[in-house]
Amino acid sequence: MRCFRFILFCYLTLISSSCVKEIGEDVDEQPMPEEPTQIMNLLSNGNCEKWVNLLGGEEEYLNGWSLRTHQGSVFAEYKLVYEGTASAKLCSPRTGITAFVSQSVPVMPGHRIRIVHHYLMNKKSGNGARMYCYFRQGGASSNISNSVLATFYDENTLDIIRGGGYGIPSFSDTAGEWKSFDYTIRVPAIANYFVFEIHSYAGTTFYVDDCYVIDLDNSTIKRL
Repeated sequence: MRCFRFILFCYLTLISSSCVKEIGEDVDEQPMPEEPTQIMNLLSNGNCEKWVNLLGGEEEYLNGWSLRTHQGSVFAEYKLVYEGTASAKLCSPRTGITAFVSQSVPVMPGHRIRIVHHYLMNKKSGNGARMYCYFRQGGASSNISNSVLATFYDENTLDIIRGGGYGIPSFSDTAGEWKSFDYTIRVPAIANYFVFEIHSYAGTTFYVDDCYVIDLDNSTIKRL
């Protein structure tokens, strides 16, 4: 009887150690995220390189992005860039004006989208800066409310699209260094559009460059 118990103990120990090893190997073999490229990008002019003057005015607008009046709060930046020749500088001139960049792209319900951009914050004051993204249902202007999104995501996950990352309510001061924002989130089953949007509030100077929205489950949906 003792011999049988000993053999059983050895067998169970062997099985347990084998399971642990397989799980560990699976974790180790997880592929590193692919370096994003503009050909994958659902965003138009996601690298912030193209700026336009409208009607001969002096203000430059970020081509392909929302042309809602920026009230002197969004500028082409040619010195502080992450890559290429230009980035977007978000700098609200006063309280009550939000500096932002915004662009809507079609997405597939239930698909995983990867949201990437690079940012630099020279000065943070007040509410700072944060992601302020939307999902939309049906028509391109019907935003899904926060209360509905809360049924799809927990509070920490919601901060990916309405904060500074998973469990982070806003971006931190980067002390003049470029930082990367890179998260994956699943599109709600009721959503057809995603609005990539970043807000910067009065007292904060925020730079953003090389923005991406990538559909990880459908490589055929692309915008150049």
